[in-house]
Amino acid sequence: MDRRIAKTKRAIFQAFLTLLNDKGYDDMRVQDVIDLADVGRSTFYAHYASKEALLEELCHDLFHHLFTGREDADVKTLLAHIFKHFRTNQDRVASLLLSRNAYFLRELEAELKHDIFPKVVEDYMQGKGNLPEDLLVHFVVTTFVETVSWWLQQRKKVDEATLTEYYVRLLA
Repeated sequence: MDRRIAKTKRAIFQAFLTLLNDKGYDDMRVQDVIDLADVGRSTFYAHYASKEALLEELCHDLFHHLFTGREDADVKTLLAHIFKHFRTNQDRVASLLLSRNAYFLRELEAELKHDIFPKVVEDYMQGKGNLPEDLLVHFVVTTFVETVSWWLQQRKKVDEATLTEYYVRLLA
């Protein structure tokens, strides 16, 4: 990629992240991103179709690393890795998660359903086989989301291993 294009995309993306934390996704306008990134409207639209496209790229950036190449990891290792990644990227995650951004939650829930749910059910929910699977999926996913939301709001941070234990104990 041309260095100028990469620099422009980074400026737009960084402006988007800054505004995400300052204003929140719903109150942010494309014009806000353009102004903060100091790019022209046509330049913005040459790289991104909308602020939704920026959000999609952010979700892809966050989730791609998390859920690929970890199929063989045990559930506790995988959960601790996810929690660590969320802590490391707290500026990106917190605003979207705590504001209950629908797109972000949908993408996160899809990843959790695909990659976490089967491992959690296998390791921690053996006695719940008589419950409807869609109820179990909902419980595992929403408990994860609420656990992370609680964690991100704590003044005294809990480490990833402890948070993993809390989550697993909630499921058992």
